[in-house]
Amino acid sequence: MVEIEIPFNKWSKDKLMKNNKWATSRNKKYGEVGDTFVVDETTYELDFVIKLPLWFIAIELFESEGCLFPNEFREVWAQIHPRKGYVGHQMVWYHHFG
Repeated sequence: MVEIEIPFNKWSKDKLMKNNKWATSRNKKYGEVGDTFVVDETTYELDFVIKLPLWFIAIELFESEGCLFPNEFREVWAQIHPRKGYVGHQMVWYHHFG
């Protein structure tokens, strides 16, 4: 088990603090199962890390990302990645934590 750092924007931190977010998808892999990270004095532990296409996360896992609807996930992703935007077939790392 290693303590890692995963950066979160204000939108994501708000979702984390309200317990509405329990996963984050990233272009790179930030850690392994069992690794921990801290956000605003709360410690989280990765319990699942897998590479998935964005379309799958948008359709099946959007709620774990703190979104109410698939389109919200697509919009948030595009805002965070303004140059590339949301590309459904793009493979990303899905980090699930508890």
